[in-house]
Amino acid sequence: FFLDMAFYGVGCEVKVKELLLQIKMNIQNKPGRGIRYLKVIFKRHDANGNGKLDPQEFEECLNAFGLFFKKVELQALIKYYDVDDDGQINLEEFLRGLRDQLTERRENMVWRAFALMDRDGSGKIEASDVYQLYDVSQHREFIEGSKTKDEILADFLNSFDGVKGNNDGIITKEEWFEYYTDLSVSVPSDDYFVQMMESTWNIC
Repeated sequence: FFLDMAFYGVGCEVKVKELLLQIKMNIQNKPGRGIRYLKVIFKRHDANGNGKLDPQEFEECLNAFGLFFKKVELQALIKYYDVDDDGQINLEEFLRGLRDQLTERRENMVWRAFALMDRDGSGKIEASDVYQLYDVSQHREFIEGSKTKDEILADFLNSFDGVKGNNDGIITKEEWFEYYTDLSVSVPSDDYFVQMMESTWNIC
């Protein structure tokens, strides 16, 4: 009882930050299974599509991702992200809590890559631009031989709502930035992130 009460007082925010750090470390230890993968798991359990999960569904999602928290820890997360006070966790608010602001070096590389394809400065790029520039030669799954270039490119493009949702072949700068903000959580080192961007998009 006292532990429960401590989580709902001033200590709740501190505890939530500790739990989010554990989740981020778990993400970093799972190459290719970042926030986007966690979001896919959440959406599978969001039966009515309202962007919320009840406590049992939330626990099942975390378990599927390899995370096992105590009941009181789950209660702290749900309480913190229950923005409507209905006993359910808001998925977007929770995922936002996992995202860190990009460092200046990372943000610079993200926009440099986008600018290579946004030749007209419209703030939008086409899937065909990505196909022309995306270099898969250093991609882990390509090196292992588990996926072809086309399969890797398809996975990348399916990450963007503009392509997957509308089938319009367009990626906006907002979608682009959000994708790399999510991916950034999986990459603890600035140097590695910069190297990854340079090799993927042939940035000199």
